Parts: sequence; C-alpha cells; structure tokens
Amino acid sequence: MHPIQIAVIGSGRVAQTLLRLAADAQITIGGIFARNQSKAEALALQYHSVAVKSISELKADLILICVSDDALHEVIGQLGPQQFAAYTAGSPSIKLFAHENLGVCYPYQSISTNRDLLVSDIPFMIEGKNDFVLQRITAFLNQLGAQFQACGSAQRAQYHLAGVFVNNFGNLMLLEASKILAAAQLDFTPVYPLLNETIAKAILLGPEKAQTGPALRHDENTLDRHRNQLSGQQLEVYNQLTQRIQDLFKNA
Repeated sequence: MHPIQIAVIGSGRVAQTLLRLAADAQITIGGIFARNQSKAEALALQYHSVAVKSISELKADLILICVSDDALHEVIGQLGPQQFAAYTAGSPSIKLFAHENLGVCYPYQSISTNRDLLVSDIPFMIEGKNDFVLQRITAFLNQLGAQFQACGSAQRAQYHLAGVFVNNFGNLMLLEASKILAAAQLDFTPVYPLLNETIAKAILLGPEKAQTGPALRHDENTLDRHRNQLSGQQLEVYNQLTQRIQDLFKNA
C-alpha cells in the first residue's frame, strides 16, 4: 500500500497525541474536524493540515475518530459509505455501529496533557469489520512504528476494565496516600522508590506473588492502628481493600 494519509476527528488528548506521532513519522494529515472549529484550525496550522467544517469533507485513507464514547454514535453516523474510519475508544463494541468500513485503533495507554509519550510507549489493539479497513489500520501503525495486536471487542473490553483498575484506581490510591501525608505535613517524595519497586516487582513476579503487607499477614495490631488513623470514606476503602486481600489469600 502507498504511504498512508490520515484524517482526524477530535481535538482532545488522544487526537493531539496521534497527530503529533503521525507528524513525527511524516504521515500526511489530510484534514481535521472538531466540534470546536477554532481548535481544529489551531491543530491544522500546527500540523500543516486543513480544518474542515463537516465530516463528509474529510478525504484520507483512514479517518481516526478520537472522541468520547458518548459521541461515537453521532460521529460515526455522519460517515459516508466510502470513508474508512477507526475509533480509538477501548470499551464500545464494534457491533454497536452500522458503518461497514469501520475499525478500532485503541491506544492502550493513559494519555495526558503535557505528557509527550513515545510511540514505543503505546501498544495498540486493533479490530476491523473487513480486511480493507484492517489493512489501512495496519499500514498506519506500521508507518507509525507502533506495536499492535489484533483484539476483538469482547477481549478489548476486558483490557479496558483491567486498565481502569491499574491506572485510574491505582492513581486514586496514590492520591489518597498523598492526602494522608499532606494532612500530617509530610513530604510525598519518599513514596517514589516504594512505588517504583511495587510496579517492578509486580511485573517481575506477577501481582499475586508480589502481594505483601499487614492484611496478608493478618497483623491485627497494625491493622487496628491504621484504622484508628482513618475516618469516613478512607476508612471504608481501607477496610474493603483489607478484606479483599484476605479473601484472595486465605491460604497464604
């Protein structure tokens, strides 16, 4: 296939990241559409493209749809039958949408503003309703230099759910830890090596073998001291997580 040309629908974090990576890989960006026309124009200026006022104006080998899950039906419904497109959301099944030339190009990574990830940091999960759209997604990712794997909607939904536990809930635990230390006017920096070792050990040993702590040991004196330091929702979360650890490791 000839060097691929893409277009992008959206102007948020995922759209900006894919535009940047595509530009770095010298992939032609044929057009950008966004609900906020001024944002589309700013991105078009930055990436030497053109901002269009309707989805039907997008002319490219592959249109990347980088919008919220709730907006997908409306956006996909505006595609013409000859427009090949792939959405970047992880959770919605491809079976929910009638468009025939549709695929999925899901970046399995936490993407944030002002955090320029390398393409090697982002594994992609792909799916297509037909071989033609799948070939275009593959060609785009190959030209991008990305790692990717085929993944059906049911499997991708499980990865998305697991990602919420790892990333969103994991970060919430860090936020709670920072609040505990901030309330005691203590620095959060000493937590960093512990966090690094927690992740490294989970990767090396697997999460089950890496689990430690007073809940696992049934160290009731320590657990009670911790409970006395907590109140409200933090105490509820502590008790629920402690019970979950003890339920999972009954025979430890």
